[in-house]
Amino acid sequence: MGSGAERKVAKSRGRSLRAERRERESAMRRADAITAASAIFAAKGFQGAQVAEIAAAAELSTRSLYLLFSSKEEIYHEVIRTAAEEIRDKVEVQVDAIADPREQLLAVIDSLFACFDEHSDLLRLYAESTQGLPWKVRQTLGDPSAHIFEHFTDWVIEIALRAKQQGYLGTLDPEAVAVSIIGSINTSAARWVEAEGTGPVSAAAAAVRAIFERVLDGAGPE
Repeated sequence: MGSGAERKVAKSRGRSLRAERRERESAMRRADAITAASAIFAAKGFQGAQVAEIAAAAELSTRSLYLLFSSKEEIYHEVIRTAAEEIRDKVEVQVDAIADPREQLLAVIDSLFACFDEHSDLLRLYAESTQGLPWKVRQTLGDPSAHIFEHFTDWVIEIALRAKQQGYLGTLDPEAVAVSIIGSINTSAARWVEAEGTGPVSAAAAAVRAIFERVLDGAGPE
């Protein structure tokens, strides 16, 4: 029989393993709930979605769902945050694989539009619901979404600074160029939502790209 100290260590390890297993299981249930909620929110909107049907789609009881999330608002927030993080990460991986900063900035346009196509239902849902949801829901969405957006914007600015150093922007301010690229993409996506577009969001990518090809080559207005 081991010493008292050894028994304590073994017991502590057992508790740690059980705690880790519970954490993994909780994370998996949470991910399943977010996936289920994404489909339901996209189909029915925030107001039309019911917590009970989200729980059923995730194969959870309503009580279990409320152990993972405090409210429908928090579930909605997680759906949006998860999609935003996925879009950011996917764009950054694709763009970071390119060496030339000029081509990187143009790839931001292509990649971001392509990601919007993949998340077109959530893009429409987010654009519509942030206009119509109660203030407390918009406020809940604020800080994490702002952090993701700020990180992404800073990353694009860094690319524009490298493009400037390599002579692509002429006398233009690289931060203004980076913000303009992001703004043009977001505005085009918003117009697609407002027009209730049925085709791909990325149909606007070529026109936006053509504008910034001239900008990045240092071409001014005719």
